[in-house]
Amino acid sequence: MRATLIHNPSAGDERPKGDDLVEIIESAGFQVRYESTEKDWKKALKKDTDLAIAAGGDGTVAKVLKQLAGSRTPVALLPIGTANNVGRSLGVSGDARKIVESWKQARPRPFDLGLVRLSRDDDDEELFVEACGGGLFAAGIERGREKVEDSPTFVGNEIDRGLALLQALLEECRVARWTVEVDGADHSGDYLAVEVMNIRFAGPGVPLAPDAVPGDGSFEVVLVKETDRAELLEYLSRRLNHDDVDMPQLTIISGRQVHLTPPDGNLRVDDEIYTSIAGAVDLSVMKGAVRILATSDREAKKSS
Repeated sequence: MRATLIHNPSAGDERPKGDDLVEIIESAGFQVRYESTEKDWKKALKKDTDLAIAAGGDGTVAKVLKQLAGSRTPVALLPIGTANNVGRSLGVSGDARKIVESWKQARPRPFDLGLVRLSRDDDDEELFVEACGGGLFAAGIERGREKVEDSPTFVGNEIDRGLALLQALLEECRVARWTVEVDGADHSGDYLAVEVMNIRFAGPGVPLAPDAVPGDGSFEVVLVKETDRAELLEYLSRRLNHDDVDMPQLTIISGRQVHLTPPDGNLRVDDEIYTSIAGAVDLSVMKGAVRILATSDREAKKSS
């Protein structure tokens, strides 16, 4: 089987190296074409292949999945980033050799993408893999490089620094008035955050939508209220102490069509922040836009 490996050599702690990944995949019987994300990786995906492999963090995974939207080429993941929210949501983690071996028994399953129209212009649309929203988690992404990646004061690994930033932002975050419609039903209100989730995890591995299945043709719209603040702060504190802790129960509405008006004009689409959004945005599900290899029983039950 021919495999095209798209690898981000800067992901995570920069291990495994590209040569290591090629050796692991070839030893499992694949014929590998390697391409770094630092080069013309999009061109590599246009060549005939039996399998595309995204090796990197969530940003790399999102780029590959969006590039292959509408394609019949299945995608396999080697999550080697920091949060690995997409891999976590699909149950893909652990030893790279075992992950690659599992591909032999795995079958392609549908994976949805989200589509957000940022203005009334038909051409002003963006795909997303993880989530689209605003408020607390968008602020975490906006401040992430300064406070997490390059922080002179936050300590611990990058996940811990991300959790500490989120905790600090939540302590000072104010509710804002959102217009929210899900499949025509009004859920407008005052929220600390609104996140339209395609997968289970957001930010530094926070299971915002624990029942989300990215192949079921619907979003999980998470509404974080003022009354959730204390429990969410407790959750983040216990995560930072490396305690076993369950995510607080938040208000979550499932739906296929979402209409939002960000109160401050800022919107995050995966890890990109869009500012000066004028008025409302519309989100819809592209059901089964890509096919992804997964062996999780949970995914098999809910996305088949």
